[in-house]
Amino acid sequence: MSLSVRVAHNEDISSLRQLIDQVVAFHYQEAPTQFKDPAAVLSGAYLEERLADPQAIVLVAECNRAQVGVAVALIREAPPILTPNRVVLVENLAVEPRFRRTGVGRKLMDAAILWAQAQGITELDLNVYEFNTDAIRFYEALGFKTVSRRMRRSVEPYSPEARPDGNFQSEKA
Repeated sequence: MSLSVRVAHNEDISSLRQLIDQVVAFHYQEAPTQFKDPAAVLSGAYLEERLADPQAIVLVAECNRAQVGVAVALIREAPPILTPNRVVLVENLAVEPRFRRTGVGRKLMDAAILWAQAQGITELDLNVYEFNTDAIRFYEALGFKTVSRRMRRSVEPYSPEARPDGNFQSEKA
């Protein structure tokens, strides 16, 4: 198996879009109230935006000339409450299912790390949903650690009867 990673170009969008769409479909299947229906996601436009962004990189993994993986990463500034720092956010990683566990994802992540180093950046961040246990294990094997936790709670639709006065307007209007 001849595996290589390179920077993507606009000509790659069509095949890379299919890889991103697989990830979108998986997330929609696992959490349909949080993710858009894959048919409504404009992954081609998303990839075009990232390819045009000087603070981003789109990497493509090829095996025998077939595009089998994609990684999208971008430089982010730390929020104002944190110490000044730039990080690379790995925004997306997608590998063709039959090429998973063959080193494609690792090679894409290694390339993202090299890109971060070339930018003078010493940390990578990423978000992964709890239901994506395979991805969690993969990232942990690469040395990623959980540094924060995002939590969510469902709430019932608003009903004025739920509040004694039914009014949430400020009294200082």
